[in-house]
Amino acid sequence: MATVQAPHLYQTIQQDTALLRQSFNKLKFDVQELLGGISQSLLDVKKIILQASDDSLSDNYEIKTIGKFKSCFLTKNGTPRQPSICPYARGSLTITCFNNPEHSLQSLQQFSHVWLIFLFHENGSFKPKAKISPPRLNGKKVGVFATRSPHRPNNVGMSLVKLDSVQNGTLHVSGVDLIDGTPVIDVKPYIEDYDKPPDVSRCPTWISSPPSKPLTVQFSPDATKQISELEYSDSTLGSDRKRKNNKSLRFLKNEFELRQSIEDIISADPRSVYRKKQSNTIFSFPIDTVDVKVEIRDQAVDVLEVCQTDFVRNILKRNRQT
Repeated sequence: MATVQAPHLYQTIQQDTALLRQSFNKLKFDVQELLGGISQSLLDVKKIILQASDDSLSDNYEIKTIGKFKSCFLTKNGTPRQPSICPYARGSLTITCFNNPEHSLQSLQQFSHVWLIFLFHENGSFKPKAKISPPRLNGKKVGVFATRSPHRPNNVGMSLVKLDSVQNGTLHVSGVDLIDGTPVIDVKPYIEDYDKPPDVSRCPTWISSPPSKPLTVQFSPDATKQISELEYSDSTLGSDRKRKNNKSLRFLKNEFELRQSIEDIISADPRSVYRKKQSNTIFSFPIDTVDVKVEIRDQAVDVLEVCQTDFVRNILKRNRQT
């Protein structure tokens, strides 16, 4: 019986195999056709995107950070809007993009000033606008490219700072307006023959003679006492352990520099246009390792407190971990 059924079974297997091969070939064809359709759809989408975007070529450029900036300014609040406002404001940049970072800084110490090109990394989700209201104009709008607003189509900033020293792979600078942790993408030496215009430069009156006047700053007795009791970066009394634990200031060297820096920041009125509309304003801002609390009344400012707080300690701790 088995010998009689064997040829029939073999024939059945052949038929089933042929059907499977036919089904597989059809499936293979269908899959190839599907993948071809997907590939064509992706090409069509890419073509649409390229046609719709005039600046699509910029996507081919890659920007790498060369290091993160360490600054006496810990938050945007209270940080000067321009680098020349606070001459004693210090910071440092350690180059991290090379295996031998000190080689990249060779001969840079021969220059007195450098340009720092950086990213405004804390802009958040703020969408740039074509016209904005600079703080100097108290609400009047001008084109964004007529200002130095951080909210721009590309969040790139540049600051001219004084080069104090170069140590191994680190630049030490002053007169800064960058906050702690700012990603820096380039350093260029300031060369007066090339960077200074050969002709007399001009600027609008709202820059040279702004409608908003400088504020008058005075220190309360409590603030004066607190400043005198702090330990400073050049103090022989402050130990390395205290500096590590933020018990002394990191960048400002003495009482005079701290007082002058606070006065420089406040007199330039760091408030937003919205805050300026309020007659009396109490707010605080960190600098170095202290928190400064002030009250602004019209054109006068009272510095109420200058002390180390948990708020500032937490910021410093967070920045060390990132």
